[in-house]
Amino acid sequence: MFVPVACLRCGKLFQVPPAAAGTDVTCPWCREPTPALPVAADTPAAATPEPLSLDDAEPIAPAAAPVAPPTPRRQLSWKELALVVGAMILVAGVTMLVLGYRSGRGGTAGWVAFTAPDGSCTGLFPTAPTASAVAPNPQSVVTKGGEEYAAAGWYSGVRAWVAWQDLDPAWQKKLADDKDGTLGTLEAELARRVKDAGGTLVEGRKKTVQTTYGRGFEVEVTTPHGTRVERYVLAATGPRPRLYVVGVEGPKLDPDGALPARVFTAFRIN
Repeated sequence: MFVPVACLRCGKLFQVPPAAAGTDVTCPWCREPTPALPVAADTPAAATPEPLSLDDAEPIAPAAAPVAPPTPRRQLSWKELALVVGAMILVAGVTMLVLGYRSGRGGTAGWVAFTAPDGSCTGLFPTAPTASAVAPNPQSVVTKGGEEYAAAGWYSGVRAWVAWQDLDPAWQKKLADDKDGTLGTLEAELARRVKDAGGTLVEGRKKTVQTTYGRGFEVEVTTPHGTRVERYVLAATGPRPRLYVVGVEGPKLDPDGALPARVFTAFRIN
């Protein structure tokens, strides 16, 4: 058995008998004297364990996919909320205005009472009325002409009026005594006004009217501007014997609604 030693001159390994270990010997490689100092034998490398078979290995659980945290919901500030509410109110208001424009509907809120300059009568109008002359009816010998006061609402499209014609004094007493004669005078004025308006009488919508100041009738007329309701009354007695016409007209006027009724009840002879 030999002992491995290393040459201190050339560094190569060689073997010597155990008895020569630690003594000076000649290196068989470089032929130089060198102490025979034993060197440790190579330690065998640790065996590398063989990998496990896929059949024997424990299954590896798949990594869970990362989940993003929920995005917090943004809260509206009070200013933004006020703007949203204001915009909704504005849209609703504009919608109502558009739907109501020229609709011919609505009440008499905001209407004004107007008395004729001579103080003879008072009527209800959408705004302050303007006056125009009424020519004598060529189909009647009873009336002598007069005036008409009318006004229209720019938004609703409703128009209201009060018109009159003075009666010939020669016919005043006869008309007061002959009730049937008054109807003929009223019919002549009705025919003229319907023709001037380009309208058509609605059948079955004519009814008799009896007031404290005279008698007459109420009619419904279809015109290019919508529906018209008028009252024709002959006031043959009193300080101013006249034929009065009170009316209202609108694109979608309800002839049986509150608006015409309010216009008629508001009219009075002073």
